[in-house]
Amino acid sequence: MNEPNDVLREEHEAIELLISAVEGMAGTLQGKGPYPRRDLEAAMTVVTEFADRCHHAKEEKVLFPVLSEASPAGAEVARRLSSDHRAFREIVGKVKELIPKAESDPKGRGLLAKHLGTYTRVLREHILVENTELFNEVMRSLSDAQRAKVAEGFERVERVEIGDGVHEKYHRMIHRLADAYP
Repeated sequence: MNEPNDVLREEHEAIELLISAVEGMAGTLQGKGPYPRRDLEAAMTVVTEFADRCHHAKEEKVLFPVLSEASPAGAEVARRLSSDHRAFREIVGKVKELIPKAESDPKGRGLLAKHLGTYTRVLREHILVENTELFNEVMRSLSDAQRAKVAEGFERVERVEIGDGVHEKYHRMIHRLADAYP
């Protein structure tokens, strides 16, 4: 069995690599270089399809219900992190709206860079909370059997909702973006 914390920690590492690339793109927006529209769109695809539909889905659909049932402290952590996920979706929606508009609008570029900066800052803070509070609560509150159930649920999300090979596709995209925006 893959420990749920190990699965999420590995995904956090990929997401943090993506965050660094997005920060690099935000810096590019503030310069006079070429507008990185394709890379911005690719990054938002990874955010939507990997970070949200895969990673956050595992947490919201599988881990948080089990954790909420196991302890009041787990329920509180799950509520707070779910609220963060909703806020991320709002920011990403704004970013996606701005990408085509900002290409020919200097003020739009600045606003896009600002939203990207907000997104990366709050996502780093969110990952820190998950790596500490969430993971500690999982180990404290869930039995081996409950963690095994969560691990099976994670595999189901990967297989049924995401599809075989898709996870790897997004990892390749993340690495390409990270190489382009070190």
